[in-house]
Amino acid sequence: MADLSPETRARAARTIEVAAVFAENADAIIEAMAYVPEGFVLVALVDGNHRFSGLHQIATTSMVEEVPALEADGGWAMVFPVGTSRDDIDRRTTDLADINRKRIAAIDRILARRDERS
Repeated sequence: MADLSPETRARAARTIEVAAVFAENADAIIEAMAYVPEGFVLVALVDGNHRFSGLHQIATTSMVEEVPALEADGGWAMVFPVGTSRDDIDRRTTDLADINRKRIAAIDRILARRDERS
């Protein structure tokens, strides 16, 4: 059964806001991509207050450990491999927001149907 809690809906709404922050900082991400060596990825961060908080180069071999550590304080990370373009960033941030808008709409529809039956 899907999680229809207010917390899940709120997280989806926050994700939409965070996607916009990543999108607003696409120029900085693209600029930094020029300095990312092979075998590394660029990790963009947004803090728990929905502010862009920086970029990190992380070796692909240590992503599994390091990316969650960067998010540990309630922040959000988006990973960009070498060769990422502006179009890639625009598509990914748009997709992230769209998926979460659909999640919110689905939660609202399901809860509305439940209320109608009650």
